[in-house]
Amino acid sequence: MSKSSVGGAGVMQVNEMAAPVEGFVREDGWYAPYDYWLTLWGLYDLYAYALALLGDVKGKVLLDCGCGPGHTSVMLAKRGATVTAFDTAVGQLETAGKLAAVNGVNVTFLCKPFEELDFPDASFDLVFGTFVLHHVDLPRASRQIERLLKPGGRAVFIENSALNPLLMFARNKVCGRLGVPQYSDEHEHPLTREDIATLQRAFPGDCTIHFPSLLFFRLLDFYVFKKRLPWMTSLLLRCDQVAGSIPSLRRYGYLQIVELGKRPVGA
Repeated sequence: MSKSSVGGAGVMQVNEMAAPVEGFVREDGWYAPYDYWLTLWGLYDLYAYALALLGDVKGKVLLDCGCGPGHTSVMLAKRGATVTAFDTAVGQLETAGKLAAVNGVNVTFLCKPFEELDFPDASFDLVFGTFVLHHVDLPRASRQIERLLKPGGRAVFIENSALNPLLMFARNKVCGRLGVPQYSDEHEHPLTREDIATLQRAFPGDCTIHFPSLLFFRLLDFYVFKKRLPWMTSLLLRCDQVAGSIPSLRRYGYLQIVELGKRPVGA
């Protein structure tokens, strides 16, 4: 969800054209039209990590932020959550509705900007999002998250990170040139230290940043080699795994998980 109409779950979409509907969404988030991206970026593992932070979603009232074509909304509904999802891209919301129907789940989809959500206070047990916070007015969005969570509720977001200056140089100076594709635009940026500080102010004492794995070398495969060389795909994956086995290096990968909590009343 963004001003540029890039869906949170649909980061590979660069306009409001609907994504393919065909295919089955599994409870682990597998969705055939996005499997290339989800696999290469290691997102299935990050979904599992994020879901573990959320806890058992069965019977919980959950808000999926910037849902894009809806595959994360369907994933969460299949796990038993009562899901409301929003985005600003009308075409992707139409896809999301069809995808939910194909998979036999009920999800309420709304066309709303993050900053203008008008649900009553404390409406949701849980809040989830994938690649959405870096598209929005973060001070306003963080206040919305805090307002909408019930006391004791949690929010978990899978996001990109601006901590590695080498990756930021490549993103800003290489992507879009020399035949390297560009999927971002001028309306977005990976989350910076200042952005994290904004979240910490909105959730004092209950904002945790997780770096469960490292996505660095595999970006070469995603942007340049495009899995055309199986040996290169295996090598770059192995490089990320080896480097990522050192916890202090994981923060310099491209992905992070933001965990936010609203304290129970009286805590």
